[in-house]
Amino acid sequence: MGYSPEQMFAVVAAVDLYEDFVPWCQRSRIIRRHENGSFDAELEIGFKFLVESYVSHVEMEKPKYIKTTASESGLFDHLINVWEFKPGPVPGTCDLYFLVDFKFQSPLYRQVASMFFKEVVSRLVSSLSDRCYRIYGPPIPVLENTYGQGR
Repeated sequence: MGYSPEQMFAVVAAVDLYEDFVPWCQRSRIIRRHENGSFDAELEIGFKFLVESYVSHVEMEKPKYIKTTASESGLFDHLINVWEFKPGPVPGTCDLYFLVDFKFQSPLYRQVASMFFKEVVSRLVSSLSDRCYRIYGPPIPVLENTYGQGR
């Protein structure tokens, strides 16, 4: 990515602003802060005809990683997102690792998710890149073939 780990971390960590830029996030607010720096956020997601809300527990180590786990959810059997940010091949850039593991409780939601999963992930990453552009300006150019070389 053409943004630094610190920049990407700041955008992903701003869960309370997701309603402003994350596709299908209709509402986002922090409802509890914990002494260890983690917090709980309530998110309302709308996709096609589905609108649901859940609480996400967010843990982080700046600027290395962010892990979110759904709790207090009637929507998911489980939902875990892990974002890892590592310095990229060019100064001011980062390698981004994103893992999502989930299972909806509803068979209908599982079927819909299987049809749209790639689109959802693609739009999510694109929305974060767009948000970085709006906040930090154009990305630092990185040639695709430089990723992973010498590491």
